[in-house]
Amino acid sequence: MPVFSVTFAQQVPEKAMSAYFKAKAYGSKTQWEEGILELQKAIKIEPNYTQAKELLGEYYYALAQYDDAIKTLEPIAQSKDFSARALYLLSELYLKVNNSAKAKFYAEQYLTRKDKTPNASANAQQTILNADFAIAAKKNPVPFNPINLGASINTAASEYFPYLTPDGKIFTFTRMDGYQEDLFYALRSDTIFSSAMSFGNAINTNDNEGASAMNAQANLLFVTACNRMDGYGSCDIYYSMKQNYQWTQIVGIGKPINTGNWEAQPSFSSDGKALYFVSNRAGGYGGRDIWVSYLDENMKWSEPQNLGPNINTKYNDQCPFIHADNSTLYFTSNGWPGMGKGDIYVSRKTDSGWTKAQNIGYPINTENDENGMTVSYDGKTAYMASNRAGGFGGLDIYRFDLPENAKPTQITYLKATIKDAKTKQLIDASYTIIDLTQQKTIKNGMSFQGDFFVALDLNKNMALQIQKEGYLFYSQNINLKEKNTSAQPYEMEVFLEPIASNSTITLNNVFFDFDKSDLKSESFVELDKLVEILQKNPSIKIEISGHTDDKGELDYNQKLSQQRAESVLQYLVKKGIDKTRLVAKGYGESKPIVPNDSEENKAKNRRTEVRIL
Repeated sequence: MPVFSVTFAQQVPEKAMSAYFKAKAYGSKTQWEEGILELQKAIKIEPNYTQAKELLGEYYYALAQYDDAIKTLEPIAQSKDFSARALYLLSELYLKVNNSAKAKFYAEQYLTRKDKTPNASANAQQTILNADFAIAAKKNPVPFNPINLGASINTAASEYFPYLTPDGKIFTFTRMDGYQEDLFYALRSDTIFSSAMSFGNAINTNDNEGASAMNAQANLLFVTACNRMDGYGSCDIYYSMKQNYQWTQIVGIGKPINTGNWEAQPSFSSDGKALYFVSNRAGGYGGRDIWVSYLDENMKWSEPQNLGPNINTKYNDQCPFIHADNSTLYFTSNGWPGMGKGDIYVSRKTDSGWTKAQNIGYPINTENDENGMTVSYDGKTAYMASNRAGGFGGLDIYRFDLPENAKPTQITYLKATIKDAKTKQLIDASYTIIDLTQQKTIKNGMSFQGDFFVALDLNKNMALQIQKEGYLFYSQNINLKEKNTSAQPYEMEVFLEPIASNSTITLNNVFFDFDKSDLKSESFVELDKLVEILQKNPSIKIEISGHTDDKGELDYNQKLSQQRAESVLQYLVKKGIDKTRLVAKGYGESKPIVPNDSEENKAKNRRTEVRIL
């Protein structure tokens, strides 16, 4: 029988060789099944035909018949004519079947070969890192109790890219039905979700829409859309605004965020100042990187900044979610040591930059792809997509308790709607959060369509001030200094009083020691704001009124309230306000704003007010 030389070590019969080349021809047309039949013929003719077995393993791999591929390749892995390419394939196969130890073994063998290639060598080195991580992680699993969100969200189609607004009330996700991706949302109450609803024709089209995010007020939506006539690249980031309860048609966000490259997967910070997104633009570390652009006072986006080497790698780093604390970032990567494929990581923003990516652990992360996780504002609950057994079909969205090591900063939040006290119409105003202990501003910003949202640290005594030109300011004391667990959120409707005769405000951040009239230092921030208003409006005069609860004698309460009002007056005079513009009046317990029937109500009645005369 005629033979042809295939390698220096092997002589192959002509019929086996013919079947082999037919198989290669089928493979070039992705006709893997036909190619397998030809390779099986070749191996039957020449049982020691190494090249045919290697190609057969590749075709099984292409068909995701991983066990058959391993059974074909592993028995000949130590043959002297077994190629480096096949060694690398065996390593990849063992990753597919979740055998980290074997994947590492063959990756290490591959790296000893002289005929290895640079790209495959880098992947093999990553496999070794992943295998070491996976072996250790399985010995130290984190708690994980995934619960399917149920039929209100999940269907036989695939649901993924979950997103929860900072207040936890609106849940959005992407659904792929067939080849069509659309955006859906549901309303959340505790752990109960309303039936999912489409965002409608203004957002969803016959093209694909997905990977969305919203602002904290839920009236600004960011979405990924691809292959649009008005786009810059293959995929771009678009936005829509809710006006009169309807979403506007999506519009490209434009430069410098969108480019001729791939931009997608937006995540918007709860303070409305930063947009995180994914791009493969030049200047990154390789593959897809996570970038951030900041919104300035003129509503212009800054030139995007790469988040740097503690987050981005030469592989793909994507699916960012910036938590409501604005300092904890969750994302997916296949470039950091993990279980293999894509794992979810966490990084925390510090004064010096982002901390090194930390894998959130097994079995949250597995040898399969994990991506697109979102976390509730209190850090207790996370949501992610999975195709685990027992679902409704395809990818389903699950919730689970986030392990302690992966939780964000403990916060609560303040969400306010601002209105004109006379007209009851929405108005935009600026807000400031001040640390009363250190007497310095820690957060500030502007409302958007009358609303604003701000995350609050649990360990501070803070003053909230809301101000607008032509109005008296609004103040609120938010004392979370004694809190060490999540506090109830602050949700309020604020009515700003126009500067006019008889307009009144309560100075909620003016404090006195018990039974005394000396101002505490924490009061100075509030009184300085009052000084500012009086300086800007030199024609107005005010009455400063002191009020008490009903504890104690009437005469004593009236005297104490008068002394406290006079203490405020003296502070204003020291700050340069003409005394003739000021009147101090103590009302004692005569003007309660609520019944004195609880300690909480008594505290409300102990107050200092300012009235325009």
